[in-house]
Amino acid sequence: MRHTVILAGGGTGGHVYPALAMGDALRARGHDVRYYGDAARLEGRVAPERGYSFRGVPAAQFPRSGLAAKLTFARRLLANVAAARRLLRADGATLVLGVGGYVMAPTVLAAWTLGIPTAIHESNVTPGLANRLCARVSKLVLLTYDQTRRHLSATADSVTVGCPVNPLISSGDATKYGLPPGKPVLLVVGGSLGAATINDVAVACAADPHRRYAILHLTGPRYYDELSARYAALPAGLPPDVVVRAYEDRMGDAFAAASLVLARAGSSTLAELCAVGLPSVLIPSPNVTDNHQEGNARGLELAGAARVYVERDLDAQSIATDTRNLLDDQPALTAMGVAARSLARAGVADEVAALLLARFPPT
Repeated sequence: MRHTVILAGGGTGGHVYPALAMGDALRARGHDVRYYGDAARLEGRVAPERGYSFRGVPAAQFPRSGLAAKLTFARRLLANVAAARRLLRADGATLVLGVGGYVMAPTVLAAWTLGIPTAIHESNVTPGLANRLCARVSKLVLLTYDQTRRHLSATADSVTVGCPVNPLISSGDATKYGLPPGKPVLLVVGGSLGAATINDVAVACAADPHRRYAILHLTGPRYYDELSARYAALPAGLPPDVVVRAYEDRMGDAFAAASLVLARAGSSTLAELCAVGLPSVLIPSPNVTDNHQEGNARGLELAGAARVYVERDLDAQSIATDTRNLLDDQPALTAMGVAARSLARAGVADEVAALLLARFPPT
């Protein structure tokens, strides 16, 4: 017997890539895995590219204020749950795994009303609103961090498993970017949506007249044109050892090229950095629930795997100087990389697949 599993949720790489890692582990065991999400966001492109049958599901974000807006949301949610019920029945779904993001809620709630077993995974220390809601109706809540339990309903059955990582990130083609051989490489990545603050620091690094390293900058699609223009406007134009890409679907290639990573501090990003043993300079996003990215980053800092800068105190030139000094210090980079790898939790996706199948055996 096999399950028809629905992965539900998305919006950012922090939701989508752990979902696909778990989905791949379930597919490797012979189960039919499909993806429900927002066709206009990351999952709508990446999931089909990875061979998943994809369905766009209508969803709406919960309004933070205004009675009329909340009443409108409630009506839309009921309609969206009804639409998800029809899709689940049509696909013969036997298990739903929610992965976070507001687009998850209609599918998980629909599965609950149909008596289909549901589980959810939370990547961050502080769960989002959709996960807090869906934890109340799910049979199992999978956590990355133990401390997340205090944010959930006391009745939620939870297990700490870590953040799933695609094993393919541990191998890649570093040569495809045409970076100069023999130079250290700073990989700059602001997540699947990009990050303006990270981009500002990257430009300051590129403009540093004492820089002795190359830069691979993944800007995020919405920032690519702006950043290309900013680099072109540098006194000597785009430096020959700076490569700018809007996005990279094969992060294993980017990690293979990197000596040091400048990034935000989303849980899935940090799990990947630890899995590949890369040192990092982290600037946590302040625009997240309960400032959870800083909490994520401080764990790596405490272990000696990362340097952390708080955005409110940010000085791009100062960070550029610190980054240059760090990339000139190979023993420090090596020690940070070893510390990062010591924090890696291997086999999370396989562990999740085994746990789901033991808890919800197909019938």
